Formats: sequence, C-alpha cells, structure tokens
Amino acid sequence: MSGDNLRRVTTGKLQGQNADEQVTPLGETERPESHDPPSRDAITESLLDPVIDDVVDGETAVDDGLVTQSLEEILLAMIAVADGGTHGTGLMEELEAQFGAELSPGTVYPRLHELEADGTLQMHELVQTKQYGIADDAAAKEQIATSAYQHLALGLFLHASLDAL
Repeated sequence: MSGDNLRRVTTGKLQGQNADEQVTPLGETERPESHDPPSRDAITESLLDPVIDDVVDGETAVDDGLVTQSLEEILLAMIAVADGGTHGTGLMEELEAQFGAELSPGTVYPRLHELEADGTLQMHELVQTKQYGIADDAAAKEQIATSAYQHLALGLFLHASLDAL
C-alpha cells in the first residue's frame, strides 16, 4: 500500500472538517470538489449494520488478546453499567458471556487491583467477596473514551482498507 493512498483518521471534535481528517477509501487519489463529507451517523451505521445484533446479543466472539489489551476499559464500562455483581467472578462471567473471552483470575484481578490503586475504582469488602464500584467518574470516563476513540480510528482504517482488496 502506498502512503499516498492513505488518509489520516482523527477522532474528536475536529473530525471531518478538513481533507486530512475525512475518511476516504484507500485508492482514491483525488477528492471531488463538490463532495460533502459523510456524516458520522452514516459512517457509524455502515460499520455497525453487519454486527450490531450480534454485539447486542453477546454473540460476537472477540479474540482474548484483544479483550486483554483493553481489559481495564472494559472492566470500567462493565462496572459502570452493572446492577450489582461487580465482583471479580461476576465480571469474568460477563466477559465470557459478552465477548466469549475466557480470562483467568490471574489476568482480571491484577487489573482490578491496579484500577483501585490508582483511585479509579473503589473496593468494598463484603463477607466472602469484594465488590467494585467507580470511585472517579471523570477518570473512568476519560479512560473509556480514549480507548473507544483509538479502537474506532483503527476500525475505520481497517474498514476503509476493504475497498482496496
């Protein structure tokens, strides 16, 4: 792939306001003068349409390595939306149900402890278990948002590359 055929994908408020920030298919060398950039909603829908039902139903298996790379953010998100069951075992069961990821306690618990140590999570000791909750909403939100934007940028790049194949 030639570097000339790639367009830089950025995230955040400035996306799509100039030529270098718009998503264009790989291989397109010139931008038509009257072309309006696609809306974010259209891009999101085109990416989500093939997979949304499987994701919502928890039927999308995700490589364990990919889940592990974003484990802290996934744990924060699960704890933020949980109606209880935020103990380690419940979170590991939810990881398996949602993503098909079978992670060991040796992978999950150290991440929970790190998030507690940095003040993002709080731990409540119950009789036979520990329950986790969000201690710093702003830090958790920022960490999840940063990860989401990075994954989205990577996903948009990979999606655009499909046109070149």
